[in-house]
Amino acid sequence: MIGSVRVECMLYDVHSLKEKRSIIKQITHQIHKQFNISITEIDYHDLWQRCAFEMATVSVDQVMAEKILRQAVNVIDERSDLEVTIVNFEWL
Repeated sequence: MIGSVRVECMLYDVHSLKEKRSIIKQITHQIHKQFNISITEIDYHDLWQRCAFEMATVSVDQVMAEKILRQAVNVIDERSDLEVTIVNFEWL
């Protein structure tokens, strides 16, 4: 089972693309290290206060894949420097 999730966020206290990229780098590094899943920024590259991540994992069943992806989304959601606005799961 392949599971993926798109997470869109607003970054309210960011004043430059450099600040945004620093936050994105922290998140992608933490998620990949903690859960060993693929994560990348996929949209809004030129906007300071918006970002979108795509995360993907492969598992034996949907339940395990969803559990891992939800935990990763929770890590992003718990950050104080951004707000998660949209979360969309897909299964293959």
